Amino acid sequence: MTNRMARLLPHLAMLVIAALLYWAALQIDTRGADGGRRIGPDFWPKLVILIMGALCVYEIIKRLVVKSTFTARGLTSDLTRNPASPAPPEPAPEAPAANAPGGEHTARLLAGIAAIGGFALGVDWLGFFVATAAFLFAFILIGGWHRPLMAAAIGLAGSLALIVVFMRIAYISLPLGAGPFRQLSLALLRLIGVS
Repeated sequence: MTNRMARLLPHLAMLVIAALLYWAALQIDTRGADGGRRIGPDFWPKLVILIMGALCVYEIIKRLVVKSTFTARGLTSDLTRNPASPAPPEPAPEAPAANAPGGEHTARLLAGIAAIGGFALGVDWLGFFVATAAFLFAFILIGGWHRPLMAAAIGLAGSLALIVVFMRIAYISLPLGAGPFRQLSLALLRLIGVS
């Protein structure tokens, strides 16, 4: 196999897979799409598959026309020693201090995991809008940004943008919440024109 064909083969294989996936997406039942007035359940899979196919075609043309010699390199490209040779002895591990960089990163990681867990547990009760706004606000602060008013504004704007994308464009139903959170969600949906 020539070097050029070896560079094209992964993209050709992915193009064939994209064609097969698109054929499978054509089999999706679209009877519930109101006679073409709404986006059907086949729209998003077909769009993603078409983008995947277009990227494959782009890479194939680039390698044929530009004759690119770029090869993807992974994590192993920076190895400085033979992985088959014995590993050098490692020093005894020390417990990271709370104020050490590793300790700070561990605390942020755990706080981020807790925020994700809190979102997953609270979204049914709080509703998608409130839970997402609170999650984005908390995640920004956990990430180290020290401007709470700006983080709150980004959380609210991001949550509203996601609701518009999911409910107005993609027609995906989201949790409305319970009690006063449900009333807030319903008022917000009326405001953006979702019935």
